[in-house]
Amino acid sequence: MEAITIQNLSFAYPNAEEKALKNINITINNGEFITLFGSSGSGKTSLLKLLKPVLSPHGDREGSVELFGKDIYTLSLEEQSSKIGFVAQNPDSQIVTDKVWHELAFGLESLGLDNGTIRRRVAETASYFGIEKFFEAETSKLSGGQKQILCLASVMVMQPQILILDEPASMLDPVAASEFLSLVKRINNELGITVIITEHRLEEVLPYSDRVFALENGDVLSFDTPENTGYNLKNNKDIYQNLPASMRIWREVSSEGKCPVNISQGRDFLANYSKTHKLNKLYPEDKNLSDDSAIELKNLRFRYSKDGSDVIKDLSLSVKKGSFYAIVGGNGAGKSTLLTLINGVNRPYSGKVTVNARNTAYLPQNPALILTGKTVLKSLYDTFVGSEIDKDEQNKLVGKAVSALGLESLINRHPFDLSGGEVQRAAIAKLLLLNPQILLLDEPTKGLDARNKIKFAKIIKSLKSSGVTVVMVTHDIEFCAKYADTCSMLFNGEITSTGTPREFFSENSFYVTSSSKISRGIIDNAVTAEEVIYCCTGKREEDKPDDSNSFFIGNQDVEIKEKNKPKMPLYKKITAVIGALLLIFGILFNVDALGFIRPKDFNFIVNFLFIAVPSAILMFSFSPLTKAKDRAGETKDSKLPKRTIAAAVMILLLIPLTIFIGTTYLDDQKYLFISLLVLFECMVPFFLVFEGRKPQARELVIIAVLCAIAIAGRTLFIALPQVKPVLAIVIISGVAFGGETGFMVGAVTMLVSNFYFGQGAWTPWQMFAAGIIGFLAGVLFKKGLLYQSRGVLCVFGFIVTVVIYGGIMNFSTLILTRSPVNFQTVTAYMLQGLPLDIIHGFSTLAVLFFLAEPMLEKLERVKTKYGLL
Repeated sequence: MEAITIQNLSFAYPNAEEKALKNINITINNGEFITLFGSSGSGKTSLLKLLKPVLSPHGDREGSVELFGKDIYTLSLEEQSSKIGFVAQNPDSQIVTDKVWHELAFGLESLGLDNGTIRRRVAETASYFGIEKFFEAETSKLSGGQKQILCLASVMVMQPQILILDEPASMLDPVAASEFLSLVKRINNELGITVIITEHRLEEVLPYSDRVFALENGDVLSFDTPENTGYNLKNNKDIYQNLPASMRIWREVSSEGKCPVNISQGRDFLANYSKTHKLNKLYPEDKNLSDDSAIELKNLRFRYSKDGSDVIKDLSLSVKKGSFYAIVGGNGAGKSTLLTLINGVNRPYSGKVTVNARNTAYLPQNPALILTGKTVLKSLYDTFVGSEIDKDEQNKLVGKAVSALGLESLINRHPFDLSGGEVQRAAIAKLLLLNPQILLLDEPTKGLDARNKIKFAKIIKSLKSSGVTVVMVTHDIEFCAKYADTCSMLFNGEITSTGTPREFFSENSFYVTSSSKISRGIIDNAVTAEEVIYCCTGKREEDKPDDSNSFFIGNQDVEIKEKNKPKMPLYKKITAVIGALLLIFGILFNVDALGFIRPKDFNFIVNFLFIAVPSAILMFSFSPLTKAKDRAGETKDSKLPKRTIAAAVMILLLIPLTIFIGTTYLDDQKYLFISLLVLFECMVPFFLVFEGRKPQARELVIIAVLCAIAIAGRTLFIALPQVKPVLAIVIISGVAFGGETGFMVGAVTMLVSNFYFGQGAWTPWQMFAAGIIGFLAGVLFKKGLLYQSRGVLCVFGFIVTVVIYGGIMNFSTLILTRSPVNFQTVTAYMLQGLPLDIIHGFSTLAVLFFLAEPMLEKLERVKTKYGLL
């Protein structure tokens, strides 16, 4: 029976030059175990997420995906949750509760199951996965392996028909990874669950597979059994580097007979080959290390809290200058902690750390932390902030880093939009620009495919030849065995064994390479596929650096093309200066600060013009020089949609009428009722956005977050009257997501924050005043009359705060105090409130000055990435 049918599936991310997936056509049968593999950025994660619509990335999708004959994109959220399970790469990003048993029950509670069913399923699942021993533990205190098993169990408790796993073992040590993948195969065998997994550890997962799906640059290279995959890809050397050691050895040694897939078949092949062929003697290891030490650790002890147990216990080691030192060990052994002690981030309470270097660079386990720019290229150039390196030299160094790590197609993308392997490569490139003498790396090959691991190894060799010392902690024992000078095992906070790769891995039974398992007893001390191949064929590949005097293998220079903003013409600069001077004069005049003339000598209209005229001049000065364009460079469609017109009618007519009736005929005693009625009326046009389609939760979450920011900002400045960032956030919301959203954020913010500040008859007026400003900002931006720049938004924010918000609230004071409504009373109330309105206007201007551009930039990226509103 066909479980998943994919027909003509293509996908492209917003603003991407190429498609991530290209015309995929595959059928997966019920109960199959499917392994998906390919190079970093080949489209693996994109394909997996498209198989669960709630996780699908935003972009242009073509073709169809069916689950048991039904279009997968017509499934409800409940059907998706119960039928399709998804386990991500990082368990910390998937665990949402504080206790293990809470995590197991969370999904079932979301489905609305009764308590009896939840208890039964949780108990059964905990027993099946062996979770009883830490059933009541806190999730934050679990080991990496336990967290990943918990993620798998919390998915399986929902009883899915399809289980999708995206590199689930990439953060686990070899023993824990083997146990986890065996558990996945057990689920497949015993429960008949269809498994689709992508994993770089093909040594472990390929023998479990019914069929293997090879993907490269969004294209299908092969979709066949593991054995046939070896034949199908035999002539593709680049993709073959990702396959298990047994298959690589078979390809290079003979390519005859059945292609071995697992360790046992690889041993049989090698044993049979050795019977008919004479094997070469293994070449000696290079043990030529410097006598000088770059790092000396003596009797280190470290604990994270005074009352806690030691994480590092009496640890001593010596790292020679210009060497590559690799440290392996289980999850929680203290590997990452050891790097922080060398780097000086943490200090031992006992022992001595000696680092003989002027410059040390550190790659954390989460490499995205060091990519600080809005693009990969900007992140790389941030490395030179404060340095004396000239621009031409910066361009040259960045160009080499980009070329060396293969980042050419990624330099204009945001770091958070990259795959795990792409982020890793970008972070490594940034570290190399620091020109370090010691390089500390925490899991640097995590997420890297074989091709990029080879590139990375060549870079390390170039660094070593320049005298740079590299210390790496990792679970990638294959990489250590092939490229490290020295390997050490860290267990329970102590170094238990150290030696060259052959000395180290030949003596191990579990922390050992696949090639060592295949060749043990046939070829002595061979620990890599390359060593086995040499003994069989005499062929030896040398990975020498291309330039021993350079940190980088590449030599490409990157040409930076920055967008040139249109310059302000001279006449606009002059009018801006005049407008600013007149505005200052108008403010001083209205607050009675000039002395030689008083505002009371003139009527309200004249006083108002002293503010309004210079504000209009400033608006003209900062007005856009060209029509607003979208991110693709096309002129924006300025036509207002029907829902916005409907919202305008609702906001400009119905809501003021509601407030008037409430204040006039209900004697202000029903202000909460009036507030809720206003809120309902402003929500009606907003939800017209969702007409004819199903809204995603992410579309409402972003608006809720904006409201929360505005409410928190109002609360933060409670001690400063009229100094509030609320209207600035409201204006930003309207510009980013449209007039309806702007009104919603303004109205909701005022209603909710008044539960803290105090509800009253003024609440509906505040809701309307703040909301109308957000709506106006959205409409003017849509029409191209408001520009996404700091100057324009600051001037706009000041004017609308003083004129619209101040005018409405001053008028509301007149109404609520039952004063007679005539020209004299209106003028008096407006003049009385004007000084505070001006202060409020300047506070809005200040917040927009600092927050408008960075917030709008981030909101635009979120909006584009997720296709919001």
